[in-house]
Amino acid sequence: MPSVTGYALRLLNVLSLNPHTQRHRDIRYGEHPRQRIDLYRGKGRQPLPVVMFIHGGYWSDGERADYRFVGEALAQRGYLAAIISYRLYPEVRFPAFIDDAATALATLRRIAADYGGDPQRIFIGGHSAGAHSAVMLALDERYLAAAGGSPTWIRGFFGLSGPYDFLPPKEDKVAAIFGPSHNYPRGNPINFVAPSRPPALLVHGRDDRTVGARNSLRLAESLSAAGSDVELMISPGGHAAPLLAFSGIKRQRSQILDTLDRWIDQQLEAGLGCGHIPAEEVSSGA
Repeated sequence: MPSVTGYALRLLNVLSLNPHTQRHRDIRYGEHPRQRIDLYRGKGRQPLPVVMFIHGGYWSDGERADYRFVGEALAQRGYLAAIISYRLYPEVRFPAFIDDAATALATLRRIAADYGGDPQRIFIGGHSAGAHSAVMLALDERYLAAAGGSPTWIRGFFGLSGPYDFLPPKEDKVAAIFGPSHNYPRGNPINFVAPSRPPALLVHGRDDRTVGARNSLRLAESLSAAGSDVELMISPGGHAAPLLAFSGIKRQRSQILDTLDRWIDQQLEAGLGCGHIPAEEVSSGA
């Protein structure tokens, strides 16, 4: 599932820089050069809710530094943001990239307090292929179990333009990443819907021609039928639209980011944790 081009991402990063954001780069969660985390923190009152974001790129492309604008946006809204990178195809195939995300989450949970984050208030999400990994962590408990944890570590998960019901594949590359064919059921997140999973927020562009919005619609229906807490937002635009909401051009008046803030606050309040205080409200004395 192709994502935004490298040039466009670099431009978004330039337009999104904020001198008040603290950035901590290249935190290891494994020995491979791609097994790294970048953390972003604003001025919010500590300990901050933590958001781990997994980038897209067809499981074969992408770098966490390209998504600095996502970290900046989340930090400025009062979160400790973690942008991870992970091993890619063709070096690895399914499920190695999900294993990496699980190990990254375990590491983040262990170190969050050292950077002003609350390890008991962690949310995970991603865009496109990254949304697939985030949803798999939340729904298929085997990944976090192998990392020494469980989906109970996750206060909620969000997916932007993600593929959740797409196997068997229509494209040869996806078949190579997720094959052989007997593996396909293991790679479809919708197959792991069950009661007592973390709350979900699913956002999809109405005109997405890369990953059809039916993926989010079907997953939301399945989660709801299982009794899980799920919110679905079908927004204007195509595949990249939910991601562009984090950019410096859009984020000050972003309905998607406002929805994400509200949804996270609802989960914190439901869990009897204190709701998060946006960084701009802290700095203004509110």
